[in-house]
Amino acid sequence: MAYRVVIPRSIPFGESNRVQQAVWKRGYSTRIAGRDAAQPDQVVVEFLRMVDELPEPGDVPALEQDLERLLSSSRIDAPFMGRGGWVETVQNRPARKRIA
Repeated sequence: MAYRVVIPRSIPFGESNRVQQAVWKRGYSTRIAGRDAAQPDQVVVEFLRMVDELPEPGDVPALEQDLERLLSSSRIDAPFMGRGGWVETVQNRPARKRIA
C-alpha cells in the first residue's frame, strides 16, 4: 500500500506556478487547496510526497523541514507560511476492463 504525505503551505498567488514547477522537478506533486482565508493574495498549495510505507510519527515533521529547506533554497526562494502535515492512504484503482 502506498501513502501520501500532505504538507500544505500558503504561498503568494503570483508565485504558485513557478513554485509548483520547481518542486515537481524535485519529486513532489502538488494540488491547490484554494485561497488562504487569512491572506487573500495567497493560495494554499498542498505539497505531496509519495512513500511506500506508513511513516513514523516523527518522519512527517522531517519531511516538512525538507520541503521548507527546498522552498527557501536559492533555486526556488519562495515565501511561504503555515505548519503541519498529514498522511493519506493512496487507494489503487482497479484496472478497467475493456468491453469488446
